[in-house]
Amino acid sequence: MRFPTSTTLIVTALVSRGFATYAPISTPCPSTSLVRTATGLSDEEEAYRTARKAKADVALVDWLLKTNCGFDTSGELPAVALTSSGGGFRALLAGAGVIRAFDGRDSNVSTSGLYQGLTYHSALSGGSWLLSSIIANDFATISSLMEIWKPNFANGLFSPEGSNATAVFADIDTDIALKQAAGFKGTVADAWSRLLSLQLLPGANYGAGNTLSAITSLSSFVDNEMPYPIITAMNVDLSGTSCIPPSNGSIWEFTPYEFGTWDPEVAAFTPTAYLGTSLSNGIPVSSNCTTNYDNLGFVLGTSSTLLNDPTIGTAGSPDLLLANLCTSTATSNSTSSVDELTLEFKEDIFALLVEIPDVTFTSAADLFATWPNPFYNLSSSPLVSAQENLAMVDGGESGQVNPIFPFLQPARNVSVIIVNDNDGDTAAIYPDGAELYYTYLAASAAGLSRMPFVPSPDVLVAKNMSDSPVFFGCGDVSTATVVWIPNAPLTPAGGVIETAQMQINETQTESMVANGVAVGSQNDSAEWATCLGCAIMEGSGKRLPEDCAACFGKYCFKQ
Repeated sequence: MRFPTSTTLIVTALVSRGFATYAPISTPCPSTSLVRTATGLSDEEEAYRTARKAKADVALVDWLLKTNCGFDTSGELPAVALTSSGGGFRALLAGAGVIRAFDGRDSNVSTSGLYQGLTYHSALSGGSWLLSSIIANDFATISSLMEIWKPNFANGLFSPEGSNATAVFADIDTDIALKQAAGFKGTVADAWSRLLSLQLLPGANYGAGNTLSAITSLSSFVDNEMPYPIITAMNVDLSGTSCIPPSNGSIWEFTPYEFGTWDPEVAAFTPTAYLGTSLSNGIPVSSNCTTNYDNLGFVLGTSSTLLNDPTIGTAGSPDLLLANLCTSTATSNSTSSVDELTLEFKEDIFALLVEIPDVTFTSAADLFATWPNPFYNLSSSPLVSAQENLAMVDGGESGQVNPIFPFLQPARNVSVIIVNDNDGDTAAIYPDGAELYYTYLAASAAGLSRMPFVPSPDVLVAKNMSDSPVFFGCGDVSTATVVWIPNAPLTPAGGVIETAQMQINETQTESMVANGVAVGSQNDSAEWATCLGCAIMEGSGKRLPEDCAACFGKYCFKQ
């Protein structure tokens, strides 16, 4: 399906009247600059962080004293962040259970109330599906979201709305055609994103009207009730020969206010609301800018786009063979994203292309989520200044399957990072700490000294510390404290599915979330809640309960 360029004017008019569209919209450029150097937080994030931290401190005091009255909660408290890992629907559902275990609105276990004490929440890939669903539904509880998820997940990603799938595919094709009519090429990442939106996001036209920047207008954000959300992805320079980001690749952040990276070879951010705008050396190339490109479905789809696999073409017909587009994947640590794509999953993707003919493969760029580069021709961002478009992929493809890097930035002043790991490293599809180790290596190479020492997975296994929570950074006030909470089989169902499983029945959804609740609360353990409080307060310099000594002996990693 093709539309004339004038159709973009019609779309703009319809949007002004409340019509939900996936297509980018042309709008007059703002008078303010669209690029800033990453010398600190934006004014908007700093204002939100400050207001959110004040509310989080009140909730954290309540939770700590409920947990153990021996905590000294006077004065300034640590800023606490949560990361939700990648791992497909396994990560979404297991991570949802952990959040439910922390959410005082939604559970009554030992850890209930801690979620209200968080200042930040980051996510990537399957974790970004979870975080996006929460924030788009105005900071909804997991129990309310499950009523949305269960029927959608039971149909499966590639059978949207069951018997109505043909009509859904036709609507998605129209969405992508409208995006192309606005002057932007549609790729398989767009189709992938629209299907995920249908499963996760609210609103008409399968959630097409959700944008990341519009989160700032929701009441829970306006009232500073939600932890500040950050979704990460990675970029591949297509002038090279590899389609996989290197292990030291830049971590790119999507937030309600800004997009960019702290990588010193880029060190720049741009307003999220104006993503899609053509810029050169930080200046719009015309008087009109682009809005609506920051579609939230496209953001969460970007964070989980992992089709950049040179063997993927073996699953399709000869005219769709892609192996010649990329010649190397050897630079990545990743063992949990591209490597876990099954033949069945690949065949489903090629079947999707038949259903959505406005997506075609003509170049390597079509394997990626395409974002016009706001730092094009920007001399202060040499890493990407020659790239007219950023080719974005799954945020965990460097092996860093938990988005910890955003909280190692001194400007955010995060003292405690709770890392919920739902990766599938082992044969039983549970994490073994590999991604945490890769993050430690990458942080050390990048000079991010807030990351504490983390050993290789074999060391954790040898110490019998690979399948239960571990505290890293104990006793070292120069680093953040990292609380690693890995997925583990704490209920009979075990809380595990393959990364590539795209259809989950209602019983599985419920059992996965239930296991996540057990993981987050360690089976409603009062001892665990006290120990988690000890980890949060350990670096604060305040008086700790006597119980903390035993907690540190049990959970702290010691070299």
